[in-house]
This record gives sequence, structure tokens and C-alpha cells, in this order.
Amino acid sequence: MWRIVETRVEAMVTSLVLTPLTPAPLPVRGSSGRIVGAADALIGTTRLAAFETPGLEDAPLAAPRLSVAATGTGVGWRHAALLYSFDDGASWIAAGASAAPATIGTIAVVAGTAPATLTDRAGTFEVVLVRGDLALADADAAALDAGANLAMAGGELIQFGRAAPLGGGRWRLTQLLRGRRGTEAAIGTQAPGDGFVLITADSVRTIDLPVAAIGGTVRVMASGVGDAVPVETRLMLAGASVLPPSPVGLRAMIAADGGATLSWTRRSRAGWRWIDGGDVPLGEGGEAYAVTVLTGAGVTRLVETTTPVVTLSAAERAAGAVRVEVRQRGDFGVSLPAILIV
Repeated sequence: MWRIVETRVEAMVTSLVLTPLTPAPLPVRGSSGRIVGAADALIGTTRLAAFETPGLEDAPLAAPRLSVAATGTGVGWRHAALLYSFDDGASWIAAGASAAPATIGTIAVVAGTAPATLTDRAGTFEVVLVRGDLALADADAAALDAGANLAMAGGELIQFGRAAPLGGGRWRLTQLLRGRRGTEAAIGTQAPGDGFVLITADSVRTIDLPVAAIGGTVRVMASGVGDAVPVETRLMLAGASVLPPSPVGLRAMIAADGGATLSWTRRSRAGWRWIDGGDVPLGEGGEAYAVTVLTGAGVTRLVETTTPVVTLSAAERAAGAVRVEVRQRGDFGVSLPAILIV
């Protein structure tokens, strides 16, 4: 609806100037609205964990990697600012913010020793998480094969198939896979009070470090909104993220003259899933081993070899039991030893 307010006739053209007719407003009852308030969630203080794991991808890492997980004692905690130092705090390097809140706790009951080649159905870990609202979940065989429920328990990487709540943030973990990714040397080394961290892609912040950091101590500091003072932890960077795993299958064949031939099977920090069922990729610039032979007479012999074989003479065995340690040489150092007493 329009109202004509002016009419013009120019050059045989009629022009109209119009104005719209606005209908009268309808009366509407007003509303005072409502308040949608956010819950008052306690932020709490930061809990921090720093650790080093073997590479969790199929491709080997090109630099040592530090893993950092953090969470808070309150459900309102979101993240913390991270710093790290190689020189005992003389200087600090900013590492940005932490990842999503992680599931962190301590070990209350330690599982006994078990082989890394079988499912540990007898061992039990009990862990106490930092908050009661944090939760763990079960995982079936397919999920475990895909990497679910991977956790750092002390210095050992484990996976668990069953997680039973005991109340108060305490959980019992059973159906264990032990010594994952070549960490079987840490099986049974945990003690009550050691750290527990559930490793997920979105809750662990990784920091690649220079090669020169291997063998040194890294200090990691986190500061969240609820922290009156920053939280700090220390880690001795042993190079576990880039060193090859120790050889396996170390065995001896005794010769007729009293000597012995030792052989072993190498492992690799690449190709953990063993897709083709054949030899895994070497993962290093070359194949090499450092072998230490300690005879019963206290004589030590060092052997460098590029093949997985070494021999003991009858004279070396004549003085008693011989201790043999085999380490694989990698691009960044040597592995932990495989040990055999002959």
C-alpha cells in the first residue's frame, strides 16, 4: 500500500512520488527474558606429566620427542602455558599451550612381571586418577589392535582391555598388554606412587627437541589460571623416542669343540604393525651391533659386527658362564641390551 504525495507530467511522462503506508503497530506483551548462567566450575591447580615414549607412528622419528600431558584438579580446568629448559632453568623456551585435559593419576597397585608377547590375564594395575569425574573405558581386541587404551605406567607402555571403577577415582585395569613398543625392560619396575597417563592424540602435547638434548635433563613448567605458582617436573631424556629397540631371540648353539655361536633377531622402530609379515624396515642408516662378552674370568671383549652373529671360543667358556650383551646401533645411539648367559 502506497500513498501518492506528488504527481509530475514532464515530456509526456507521468512520474509519481510515493510513500509507503506503514500499518499501525500491534500491541505485544514484553518479556523480561531469562538468565542462562554458566556453571561455576572449579578450575583447581595444574597436574603435569612429562615423559618420553618410543615413536608411536609407523615412520621413525627424525628428532627426540618429549610428550607432555596436563590436567587440573577442578573440572573447570582447560589448559596451561608450557615452558621447558635444558640449562636447569637459566633460560626457558615457550612451548605454547598444553593439549586437551588429560587423564592423569598415580599407580596404587603394581602388576607383577609378565611377558610382552602374551596377554597378561593375571596381572592387575590399580590407578587413582586426579579427579573423580575422570573415567577409563574397556576396549575389545579390535580396538586394542588399533591402539586404544595406551597408557604410560611408570616407564612402561601398556594397554588394558578392562577398566573397572572402584570408587573415589580409583580404577582396576586388567587384560593387559605389556611392554608395548619395545618397553619390556620396564615391566615390573613400577612402584606405588609412579605416574599413570592415558595417551590419546588430543590430550598429549609433543615437542621435538634437538639431538644434543639426549642424555640431559629437561625441566618442564606449566602455569594455569588456578596456579598460584607454576607447576614443574623434570625428565632425564634417555633418547627412547629415537633409539632402536633391543634385539630379541638371542640364542646360542654349542659347538663340538666347546665354543658357541650366538645369533639374534633385530627389531626396528619403524613398521611396528608388521603389515607384510616379512622383515620390518631397518629404520636406521645401516645395520650394526655392539656386543659385549664378559667371561667367567672377568675378561671383557667388545665386538662390532654388521651381522646378527657372534662366536665364543672354547677358551672363553672354559672359565665358567659367559655373559653376552647385544645392542643394536642406531642413528642416534645404541639400544638397550639383549642379555644371554651361556
